[in-house]
Amino acid sequence: MKQIRFITVICSLILTLCVLFGGYYLYDRYFIRDGLREQISQLVTAQEINIEKQDNSSVVSIRSAEIDDFQSVYQKTAKLVYQSLGPQAEIVFLDERTENLSMLYEECNFIIHEGIATGKFQDMRTQVLNLADQEGVQCDLSIDSSNIYLVLKDDQGYLYEVIPRIKQLDGWEKLGGDMVD
Repeated sequence: MKQIRFITVICSLILTLCVLFGGYYLYDRYFIRDGLREQISQLVTAQEINIEKQDNSSVVSIRSAEIDDFQSVYQKTAKLVYQSLGPQAEIVFLDERTENLSMLYEECNFIIHEGIATGKFQDMRTQVLNLADQEGVQCDLSIDSSNIYLVLKDDQGYLYEVIPRIKQLDGWEKLGGDMVD
């Protein structure tokens, strides 16, 4: 008699766990991820939207043709993603960068980080636009309270970068370089 009850309890436990995990999978797959894909598709004409879970966060990768107002699209997309997946989610706009655009971005990167450190954003903008103009590349540089948005375009491709204005600190680091226990 005890053997039958024990087997019944184990079977019930396994069945309950299968239903719970299956329900969570369906909820995550069809309600969260597919719903988020649909909402993002309404903001930007996306060729591909991938949502991948990595450790305790998610990465949303979006491949799209050229975007006219990148800052606005990024901000609206970020709001949707953070509401659905939480603030630890990462958003990546996949671009068609060429070697020329990548090299120009590396040159602009120093100017941008100097602008962030000094707060001289107008000088930063002027220097980046002049550098892009010298290379014959169309440049759009915009800023908000959280990020700097850089779009570089030439005949062969385009590059999107979002640079945080405030350095995101790891758990062991804080301003001043001291260690946090």
